[in-house]
Amino acid sequence: MSVAAYYQKDDGYFLNKYTGKNVDASDNAGGKVKLEWEITPSFRAMLFAHYDYVSQGAFPYMHEDSTAVNFNEPSSYDRHLFTNGLSLRYLGNGFSVNSTTGYQLLKDHMKMDQDYTPLSVFSIRQQQKEHSFSQEITVKSENRSKYNWVVGAFVFSDNRLVNTPVTIKKDGTSFFLAPFKAMEQANPKMPSISLLNDEIEMPGEYKKPTWGIALFHQSSLNDLFAVKGLSATFGLRLDYEHSKIDYFTETQGVGMNIKPKMPPHLPPVSIDVPADTTMRGNLSQSHWEVLPKLALKYQPMETAFTYISASKGYKSGGYNEQAFSQILRDAMLVQIMNKIPKNIQLPEGMPIGGGSGIAPTLEEQLSYTPEHSWTYELGGRCEMFERRLSLTFALFYTHVNNIQIIQLLDQGTSGRIVTNAGKSSSKGVELSLRYNPTKNFTLFTEYGFADAHFANYLTTKKEGRKDVKVDYSGNYIPFAPQHTLSIGASYVYNFKYGSFINRLIANMQYTGAGKIYWTEDNSVYQPFYGLTNASITAEKGSFALELWGKNIFDKKYNSFYFKASDMAGKENAFVQQGYPVRLGATLRYTINR
Repeated sequence: MSVAAYYQKDDGYFLNKYTGKNVDASDNAGGKVKLEWEITPSFRAMLFAHYDYVSQGAFPYMHEDSTAVNFNEPSSYDRHLFTNGLSLRYLGNGFSVNSTTGYQLLKDHMKMDQDYTPLSVFSIRQQQKEHSFSQEITVKSENRSKYNWVVGAFVFSDNRLVNTPVTIKKDGTSFFLAPFKAMEQANPKMPSISLLNDEIEMPGEYKKPTWGIALFHQSSLNDLFAVKGLSATFGLRLDYEHSKIDYFTETQGVGMNIKPKMPPHLPPVSIDVPADTTMRGNLSQSHWEVLPKLALKYQPMETAFTYISASKGYKSGGYNEQAFSQILRDAMLVQIMNKIPKNIQLPEGMPIGGGSGIAPTLEEQLSYTPEHSWTYELGGRCEMFERRLSLTFALFYTHVNNIQIIQLLDQGTSGRIVTNAGKSSSKGVELSLRYNPTKNFTLFTEYGFADAHFANYLTTKKEGRKDVKVDYSGNYIPFAPQHTLSIGASYVYNFKYGSFINRLIANMQYTGAGKIYWTEDNSVYQPFYGLTNASITAEKGSFALELWGKNIFDKKYNSFYFKASDMAGKENAFVQQGYPVRLGATLRYTINR
């Protein structure tokens, strides 16, 4: 049995100019329990449970030309996460049966200022509750024969309930009224038009059940063609997945007050015109996938091998509930415009929602389809000098159809969605080197290079209030670093028996990443940057005290970048800066029995 508990607190690093407080202060606490039981020599069980609680300020986004976060609405994230699992293993005569059962409960609450400014334009309060269950059973051969096999089945279910009330606040609703106020000033006969409420609520409840089942088999032939160490592996997986969304969303408080200009001898007239909108329904999609895998491996000795493989993969499709914010807002604007008397001529460019051409269906606006890929890989591993030096390498090429990427919705205040972006290709290399000059001293380095491009990506973007066709084929895929690097050293010093400290562990590591393109048009990127981290840990029995420093040379960089348009259509760039130098201490106590 092992038991562990932890608690971490920091006061945050990014000042919110509006509140005068740090926006990202956080508390994190949790615990882990693991039980292992050898029921019989051939039957073992392992049960684990993990609870994690987070309460933190969040989303420290600032304008790229600013030196501080500056927004007025609450911005936070609270989460309860409970994960547990049960593993069973039975070892028979030449075979084993393995069962893995998992359950996870997630409850979280997010608050965000969606305009990221001191103005009261948009805010969101999202609450989420998710139950996830999975079960996998595998049966595989346990021998050294020329033929090995694995068969198995996997099932899962995921039930997610999301509540996302969005509020259009006073500065947001005033934008809708601005054209009418201008018309009223220009035309004395123009009726006075105002909204019934300064704020508009857009609550939404979305149920997203997903379930799936998979059957898989893998066969391996060893000493192929009588060549010792040469093996071939073939695998096949049959996947079925069904996803659904039940949605209910509406506007509350939408409407106009119209006061026509009356002759002096007539009493004033005031007309209230409600214009709320409700959307309710459900959508679903199902997908079958056949996923083959083929690999050749040559291992002439225990300390060296090389391989070549080809495999098909996929990411499942689904629905973007955050898209409802924009869809409902467009529907609300259409409702408002339809309620305006026909004798009132609207100014050109009024935001009435929608656009030219055939409007997409709700299914097309909400859904994204599965991503399919083929990956080809050549790699190997070699250990030398009594395994004190090890080298691992891999060359890869991946071709993807219907690649899934993250996009900001129009105006940047409607959330993020997953969307398909045509075809892409990625090729690169991964290298890992580890050397142990002595038993207690380790040097290591890891390097990765990835050249990831859109191969065929035609889409549209907003220019003002018009959709313009663009071709991003050949551009780099956003958020994918071209280079990753890690260099480090670790040293362990063991004290004599009876000393006050059992041992000291010192670690130092340099990690780097970049270029990272932030946008699909590749106009903005984060250059390569590196961070230096270090720690020293003293251990005594079940206690461990770690003193650590992260980004100790205070490297400046951006960890996130996006563009968002305000209500007037003006595009603004926002960034989340990387954490500055951080120093801290961690105290651990572990129970092992």
